[in-house]
Amino acid sequence: MKHYILLITSLLYLLDIHYSHAQLYTQSKAEKALQTYREELLGFRKEHPKKRNLPDAKFFFFGMGNRAKMFYKDGRIISLSDKRVIRRWKVKSALIVPSEYLVHLELQDGRAVDIQEDETGVYVYENNLQIILAESPITLPTFSDKKFPSVLRTLHHELLVNIQDGKPLVNTIVYTKPWFKSAAIITMALKKTNNLPLVEAWIKGLNTPFDRNNNAGYAEADNLGQVLYMLSTVADKKHPLVTKILDEADNFDKGGFIEGRTADMLPHAVYQTKWLKFGLKEMQLPDKYKIPSQYDSYSSLIWWDFQKDYVKGDQVDDNLALNSPQYVWAEDHFFKQNKGPISAREYPLTWEAEVTDLKYESLSIIDQTLVDLRIAPTNAWQAAEMLLLLLE
Repeated sequence: MKHYILLITSLLYLLDIHYSHAQLYTQSKAEKALQTYREELLGFRKEHPKKRNLPDAKFFFFGMGNRAKMFYKDGRIISLSDKRVIRRWKVKSALIVPSEYLVHLELQDGRAVDIQEDETGVYVYENNLQIILAESPITLPTFSDKKFPSVLRTLHHELLVNIQDGKPLVNTIVYTKPWFKSAAIITMALKKTNNLPLVEAWIKGLNTPFDRNNNAGYAEADNLGQVLYMLSTVADKKHPLVTKILDEADNFDKGGFIEGRTADMLPHAVYQTKWLKFGLKEMQLPDKYKIPSQYDSYSSLIWWDFQKDYVKGDQVDDNLALNSPQYVWAEDHFFKQNKGPISAREYPLTWEAEVTDLKYESLSIIDQTLVDLRIAPTNAWQAAEMLLLLLE
């Protein structure tokens, strides 16, 4: 008998299945956690009333950090990489609790199942067994000392779930490569939550000052400071890319400041020079540049430094705010205002829409409406901007 027990135990471990003494959540405990999140979200919306209606697609992503990406929908856990159904249940009811990284299922046969992600991995708890779906370490603060801890935990999830193979993507489904302007802000947020190790190898491995992700493949002048800043978080001035960045900065020098194209193909001398000066400061390098005294629509996106170097002008328009809300949340941080929109859904809270040349068709695995409306659910850049604002 002992040999049989040992054999069964060994097989369970080979299958990544372990004994669990109890179910994590009862229905009432899950409902209570969801109610706490809803009440907090209601309070958050009173302070930040702008919103955008997203399609009513009920799903939840799993796979924060460098874990395998998957999602729950309609009684199934589905792999994002190959569309494989990992687990399937006949569900009577499902509770998605974003702030607890939890989906609680009540099954038609009377059993309960929990799918939950924590600092160690993604797990299914069923029949007093723990089934491992993915494992690798991440840091998940509770934010218990902040005004909106449940909202912050959800935003942190929407940030971390878009890290793919060590790369900080805006959205892991519709983007294939990081953009340096968003990666720098995401890096700031990861540093704040002690998750820099998730992207450290990618940052150290950078070998070009420009991402050249725009349609024409142009070098974007703001990339210089963004890459310098990212390198400063995991390396020092001896990194081989630093010299290349300084040489390229000379090519954009317009007599004391830099100016070139940014992602919108327009010159943004103030924004670009601010980024360069910030990167130089963080890398503890000499700084010969001066921010030009002129209006720049991107100037207020640099909210963490150089606040006095701002020439008043128009702010982000409403159409851009609804499609690329990260810009407005950055302005909110700069101007101490509450114009940034949030999703009208409980989950996800962030999104990006109507961006050219993104793989929106890949969203059909979640919901065809997302493809038709060209809306990518979750936006790591927006989540990072919101997280950094709320942590102050």
